[in-house]
Amino acid sequence: MKKSTASLALAAVAGLTVLSTSPAVAAPFQDCTQAELLGVYNIPSTSSAYSTDLDRDGDGIGCENGDVAFNPNLVPTDPVPTATPAPTVDPTTPVVPMTPVAPVTPVAPQVGQMPVGGAETGIAQDTSDNTAALSLGAGLVLAAAAGGTFVVRRRTAKA
Repeated sequence: MKKSTASLALAAVAGLTVLSTSPAVAAPFQDCTQAELLGVYNIPSTSSAYSTDLDRDGDGIGCENGDVAFNPNLVPTDPVPTATPAPTVDPTTPVVPMTPVAPVTPVAPQVGQMPVGGAETGIAQDTSDNTAALSLGAGLVLAAAAGGTFVVRRRTAKA
């Protein structure tokens, strides 16, 4: 009984590790209208732009259009913002003049001189990716669970 409990605990920790190392990515399109505005059609399920909300018939292809092929270069890397309707203006409302705003004095930069050095790769550094930290934490949890299982099994074997 204790071996199966330890095995289940180890499997749960391993599953949690796998789930925590794969970041959740939101599809860039809320609906096919947004995709059509950018000319994106026939989105395959292997694309990061695919979501089940875009696939009406559930065949693995979203925003289907038989005349246009899927072009992955048209898919944006950031989510497409939803369009907000223009505000309506009532013509009977009187126009109130705005009061002028005092100019803002510029703030001096915190760094007087930009540091020089390092290789210029042309790629912007992404500091929002914390996959390595999640993997390290999950690995430590997995190692602790395996160590705990080992200690419990050794103590029960001696008894």
